[in-house]
Amino acid sequence: MEVRSILPKRRLNPTKNPKEGKWTEHKKDLQEDFNFHCAYCGSYDGFRHTWYEVDHFIPKSFFIPLKNISTVDYSNLVYSCKFCNNKKLSKWPSQSESIYHINNQGFVDPCDPDYENHLYRTTKGSIMWKTDLGEWMVKRAFKFDERDYSIRILWQINETRKLIDKFVEQLSQIDEDSEEYINVKSKANELCFEYYYLDKELMNYYNSL
Repeated sequence: MEVRSILPKRRLNPTKNPKEGKWTEHKKDLQEDFNFHCAYCGSYDGFRHTWYEVDHFIPKSFFIPLKNISTVDYSNLVYSCKFCNNKKLSKWPSQSESIYHINNQGFVDPCDPDYENHLYRTTKGSIMWKTDLGEWMVKRAFKFDERDYSIRILWQINETRKLIDKFVEQLSQIDEDSEEYINVKSKANELCFEYYYLDKELMNYYNSL
């Protein structure tokens, strides 16, 4: 499976025009453009487990001294969970603003369809690699392997959420007095319990760190 269910796409004309250093003003646009999911690990931002941040794809520590890229350049901004952002930090193996990866080390812009050619998601939600570059991103850039437990549960919670939404939509179109309504509601209730236990499991894990 793909790491992200929908390929993110940055808008050409952001709604904000922030001054230098005020890149967080782009956060709302980025949230929408990245479909309310972390660009890198695909975790959904509708839960209370983590904070979402504005990441600079080409790191600030690298491009600021060169003075060729603005800190508010929308094309270089990424909607990222704090875990991916904190693991990525200032890593930039190519040491070139125009080269994203070299010798199978580095990054692929998460808005580039090529991102999914290097990574994939297992049926249980883990993020694995297809290529040597993908392995570097998994093990070195974002530490997906070390974060596997939380990544899997976050994915499972989100998949459960999407199924619940489908059942709720289905219930709105069914006669409440029908047997079909009772059956669908029963399945939805089962998913709600599953969602609750997954959420509790993840919170217990984070609290143990």
